[in-house]
Order: sequence, then C-alpha cells, then structure tokens
Amino acid sequence: MTGRSTVRQGRAGRPRPAERLGLWKVPLIAGESTGSFARRLAALNGIPDRDFWLMFGRSVRPGREPSEPRYGDGYLNTAALERLSVMCGRSVGELQFALPNTRPHRLLKGAGPPAWDWPWDTPGCFLVRGCELCARVQGTTDQVYLAVDASWQVCARHGRWLDNRREPGAGTIRLAGLPEVVHAERKRRVLERRLGPGGRAMFADAYAITSCWWNVPVFNPAVWQARRRLLGAAGRDELRVAPLLFYPEAVALAYELASRERRRQRRTLSPGQDSAWLAGLATLMDAWGMPAPALDVVGAWLERHTLLPQPRSRAAREQAGRERPARGRYRRLPLPAPHKVTSQDAVLAERSCLPWKLGELVTNRLQPAPRGWYLGGRA
Repeated sequence: MTGRSTVRQGRAGRPRPAERLGLWKVPLIAGESTGSFARRLAALNGIPDRDFWLMFGRSVRPGREPSEPRYGDGYLNTAALERLSVMCGRSVGELQFALPNTRPHRLLKGAGPPAWDWPWDTPGCFLVRGCELCARVQGTTDQVYLAVDASWQVCARHGRWLDNRREPGAGTIRLAGLPEVVHAERKRRVLERRLGPGGRAMFADAYAITSCWWNVPVFNPAVWQARRRLLGAAGRDELRVAPLLFYPEAVALAYELASRERRRQRRTLSPGQDSAWLAGLATLMDAWGMPAPALDVVGAWLERHTLLPQPRSRAAREQAGRERPARGRYRRLPLPAPHKVTSQDAVLAERSCLPWKLGELVTNRLQPAPRGWYLGGRA
C-alpha cells in the first residue's frame, strides 16, 4: 500500500483521516523546501506530484497545481501539515525544525479543513539547489532544493557555493581554492547562533554595506577580483558570484559592527571611543585594499545606530540596566533599533536597516556597477 487511500473523500466531502505511506522513511534535510521534500516522498511511493498534493487537502486557488520545486514552493495550513506529519511518520515539530516553510509564521492563515497553496512567488525565502554531496550522505540521489534567506548558500561541510542559476551546466561552485569563504561561513554561523537576533541584524547590515562597496567599482579591493579569477568560467558571471567574492569581508565587518553595537547598547561607548572604533575600522579596510572614501558608507550605518544618552532618572537607569546586553563577545545581543522584530523572518536584504541592496546605487554621482544590474526577486 502506498497510502493512495488518503485521496478519497469521506462523507460530506471531508477527506478521510491521513494514513502513513507504505514507504515513508525519507530523510529530513535541514532547510529543504516543502515542495522538494514532498516530491522526494511522492517519488519514493510512485505517486505523481498532482495526486500527492491532493492528499494534503484542497488547493486554496482552484486550478492551481504544484510545479517544479526549483521554481516555487508549496505552503500548507495547520491541518494539511498534520496530514503530512502522519503520512511521513514525523512529528510536526520535526518537520518544522527541518522545513522552513512549514514553520508557524509560514503556514496559511485561518483554521479550517486541510488546504495548500502553490503561489507564483515564494514569500520570505529564496529557492537554492542543495549540495549534492549532502543529499548523497542522506541517502538520496534526487536534486534537493532549499528554502533559504538569500539567493545563495554555503555548504561549509563540502566547500560548495550553492545558488539556483538555471543556465545549462550552472551547477554548484567548488570553493577548494577559496578556503576563506568557507571559514567566513563558519564564523557567520557562530555569530548568529550565539548573538541571536542582534547577530543576524549585524550581518544583514554588514552585507548591505559590502554590497554598496561592490556596487561602486572604485571601492572594490583587489582581492575580490583575485578571487574572481580563481573561479574560472564561473567568475565571469558577476551577478552570480558577487556575494561570494565579498563574503569574507562582509562577515569580518559584521563582527566589527556587533562589537560596537554591544558597547552602544550598554551605554559604555563614549564619543572618543567611537571615533577610535571608526579609526580601527578604517585601518582594517586599508588592509583590505579599499580607498578611504569607502568609509563614508559606514557613516550611513552610524547615523542609524547613534550613541545612546545616559539615563537621568533612577527609574530610567534601572530600566536601562535591565535591557542592556551582557558583556562578552558571544553573549546574546538584543535586536537594536531601528531594526524591527517583524523583519527578522524576511530575506537577508530586507533585514538590514540600510536602504540599498546589491546592484543599487546610493547616489547618482557615483559610477554604477557593470551593466547596472540589480539582484532582486526570487532565485
């Protein structure tokens, strides 16, 4: 039995209770899209995608059918997620831990019978092809697609740069010649895991600042072009490889921003110390090979993260004492204003407090990036 009986309708048009599929032991892959996981589960049981999604319930848009997981993803309501849980022999908690688009804030709104949707867009995520070596370790030879917060992903375990470029032969990019990119990925994970929301915000801001530097060729350090040459043919596609080329500097900058932000929130950063911090950052950028005017971009971030005044009243001091982050480089860092809690589940570019994105210009007085491309939409 393959569980096809779950398609049948009971009395009053209600779907029959979900049943575990005959072949249900499909390994969970961290970050996988719902559509990719469902396709693997359906293929194992010999069920066409269209019939398989009908097992979850009705489509909220009549006539809409599931498509190729590399181009879109399916979204479930609570009742449909519970059906998937039964069908694959996994708890709802296990599914939500592994599959980002089944988490509470991504479920279809409203209570009711099992239902699903496959929109044209993928709100809150990009779809990126998974690492083929990771998939093989998990016992699958199918192409896996991940639902991630950027148009790219780094597999630190196997040294792969992942994206979803659709040109013939555009597979993953090997990073054997760029170990600093893999090292940066591990450092970023440490930063975000230990600092929490504040760490995620600081990387988003650092990524925005570094993106702006990339947008203006005169700000590009020589090391970025050196990395590009090491990528060979893949390096010719600057739209694709831009985040890869500046990733190490973006992560290093995120650590610098986080260090200042902790002292700012603790209200222990004086104007003189802030100037010293900026001078230290200028020295670091000089070591990277960036011209002095590139530091002006950091000024836009400083305007949004100004020094906090010392509280005057006793009540204000007590309140500040309760809210200030603990000392320590890897202690939790609260989400700072002007960042908003609602933005933390958005894609990377939308989590930053800075207004520009990769491929956009800050001012029309600067020379634009090559061909004026803009990295937007969903990969």
